[in-house]
This record gives sequence, structure tokens and C-alpha cells, in this order.
Amino acid sequence: MMTHGLKRRTIYSAGIASLILSVSLWIPPVALAKYTPPKKPSAPKDTVPNTTRNGTCEANSSARLTALVPFSHVGETISGHPTFTWFVPDRTSRPLQFRLFSRSGQMLYKTEMQSQPGIMSVALPSNLPQLSIGQSYQWQVVLVCDRNVPSRNVVATAEIQVVEAAAPLQAQLAAAQTPQQRIDLYARAGLWYDAIAEARKVSETAQNQTPVLELLDALAGSEAEPLKDWSDRLKQIRAIEQQRQLPQAKP
Repeated sequence: MMTHGLKRRTIYSAGIASLILSVSLWIPPVALAKYTPPKKPSAPKDTVPNTTRNGTCEANSSARLTALVPFSHVGETISGHPTFTWFVPDRTSRPLQFRLFSRSGQMLYKTEMQSQPGIMSVALPSNLPQLSIGQSYQWQVVLVCDRNVPSRNVVATAEIQVVEAAAPLQAQLAAAQTPQQRIDLYARAGLWYDAIAEARKVSETAQNQTPVLELLDALAGSEAEPLKDWSDRLKQIRAIEQQRQLPQAKP
């Protein structure tokens, strides 16, 4: 009897183990994007994060208007019409301007929109000339606190550099089967702007910010040693966006 009981328990345990293994095989692996800075990055014009005033139009906000970019080096892209991404702390919608300049200060593009709290993006329109490979550009987002008092406006400034796509990377991108694979390829190649643009597309389609939050985590980690304050700000924004993503509790 004891032998039969032991045999039944053994068969039962094996069945459970087989079931767990079968179920686990159906769970897709989660690929976490790991941003790796370029091997020979350009140094930015500004050595400290550049946001004017207290970074917000609202007195009770601890967060600041922030260009979501690396700041220890100039972020790179292989796109001639890149996407620019930033964080808005203000809960009240306000006029917001996006401006793109050549490195010498010539304005190349300007547009205005209404702000919304959280992460926003804008792509350089395809009907404009492509940005040139090998060139760096400066961009700004301007949060208009008071149209009658321009000095109250909040401005965040960052840089972008256009680089040539390496042939192996082009082949890998062409072979990539999922958006997450493309995000990871861009991130590991040091192409911050392309990685976060792809993550934003995925997030908007799936209405899930996880790809963007993972990239912010990776960027905060890479910036922690050279610029701890910047890393801490990125972590704060990541926490705010994580909280925003959580389902609201019903009263």
C-alpha cells in the first residue's frame, strides 16, 4: 500500500511539474531595454541640466519640465526626421512651443501645441529637409505660463546629433520581428532618440507605458555616475509615470 501511495504521489508530482513547465513555455520572455551610451559621444554645450526658473508654472509641483535625453553626452539618432520627447509636470494644459535650431543658433522649425501632463513627443515633419548626418542641433520646449509676461515662461533645452547607421545595425533592424527588438537594438547601439521614439509608438498603440519606463530606468542608470542629479530627476519622472499608469482605485 505504501508503495502504491508513493507511486501515485510521484506520478502526481511529475504531472504538476510538467504542467508548470508547459505553462511557463507559453509565457513570452520580457526583454528589458538596456541603453548603452555611444562609444565616442559628443560633449554637450551645457554641462548641467538646462531648465529655467523652477521648471514649472505651478507653485506646488516638485517635478520640472524636462527633456528626456542623456545629459552627460549628446544623444544620437540615425533619423533625418527624428522624434523629440519631454516631460511636462503641470496638470493644467498650457500653450507649449517646440523649437529646433542649428548648432549656430538658426531656427529651423517651430510649432505650438497645448501641453498635457506627463510625457509628450513631436516628430520633425517629413516635408521639411532631413537633418544632416554628422551635425548637432539644439532643441527647446517652452511652457508658456503667461503670454503677457514672457520672462515667466519655462524652457528646457537639449541637443541631438545625427549619425550614420552602421551596416550591421541596418541588417539587424531589417530582421527584427517585434518593436521590442527594435527598441533594444537602438538602445544598445547608443541611439537614444530612436529607441525612445520606438518605445513611444509601442506605448501609444498598447496604451501601456512600460517600454518607455524601462528606457528611463536604463538611462537613469547610465547617468547615475556622471550626473547623479540628472539621474535622480529621471527616476522621479519614471515614478510619476508609473503611478499614472496604475489603475485608479474605485471610490
